Amino acid sequence: MSSNSLPTSPPAWFTFQDAALIYQAGERKVWKIRDEFILKRTRATGINSEAATHRFVADNTSIPVPFVYGEWQSEDRRWHYLLEGRIHGQTLADCWARLTVDDKLDLAEQVLAYMLQLRRFTAGSLRSLSGKPLPNNLFVPAPFPEGARGYLRGTWRTDDDIFAREFQPALERARVAPDLVRLLRRTMPPCAGQLQLTHCDLYVGNVMVDLSGGRAVVSAIIDWESAGYWPAWFQHARITHGCSKHDGEWKYILSRLQQSSIPHADHGRVWWDTVQTLLYRPSSLQARAWLRLLVGYVRGERSVSELEKYQEIDGEEAAVLNTVPRGGGRGADGYYSTAIGAFRRR
Repeated sequence: MSSNSLPTSPPAWFTFQDAALIYQAGERKVWKIRDEFILKRTRATGINSEAATHRFVADNTSIPVPFVYGEWQSEDRRWHYLLEGRIHGQTLADCWARLTVDDKLDLAEQVLAYMLQLRRFTAGSLRSLSGKPLPNNLFVPAPFPEGARGYLRGTWRTDDDIFAREFQPALERARVAPDLVRLLRRTMPPCAGQLQLTHCDLYVGNVMVDLSGGRAVVSAIIDWESAGYWPAWFQHARITHGCSKHDGEWKYILSRLQQSSIPHADHGRVWWDTVQTLLYRPSSLQARAWLRLLVGYVRGERSVSELEKYQEIDGEEAAVLNTVPRGGGRGADGYYSTAIGAFRRR
């Protein structure tokens, strides 16, 4: 549904009475209304697609998602509102510390089985389910507000367009050396022909869990704002980065379980981390070492097993990356989370 066709008032039966603000990040707000509803407010971009995604997923898969009661925009067309049913239970973030390792593995397998249902749906362009540009979702992990929190610039079909219109401008703004930019284009994993529907934000706060029946069961997957047709390798790269101790552990399990089923999984992860590191640290020796590894890989001179061990290259600088915050909440408990290694050693 286009923004111009959205109503400018909520359903007639809806009342804001007893609303409690439960989340706020910048202009984005989420309210709980009694125990029945969740109301989300985001800036009206004209390309808000979450409601359309909810309906498609509910109609075409067995994935449990909140029911959409309505969406509308404010009279001044500044804000977009989405009203959905409240899912009872607790988030994975709330119960993670109490779960057994077997519970965690079981939940990961349930979530990945649901994601496998989504991967049946493919597209010829990088886009949301409603055909609009996708939220950036750190696809271009640029240290600029418009890059990190905004939307992609278009619905691109070719690898050349995706790199030239999305990655190259960010790399040039960060003053990454032109020869490195050219190498990044040469080593970029394929996007065209690899665009699959996915949630793309499987944070521990977005997985609802029911523990009442003796087995940990996924009761819903929520927050589909970033869902769309993303490159298969980005699905994997995105979940190799945790944003907290528990999220790092969760995503380590997810990434290891799905790794073999994702085309170009390791290639994509190394390439994306190389891009991210250069955007924040254009002079990084670590990123240059990773880029040399990627060049060797695309030439057939280096193996997938070597890609899997990429973080062991130039270990001294890797240690710096693990402990020095680089903005945007990254740091020891951020994208190079030490929690992942701790979980792996158990």
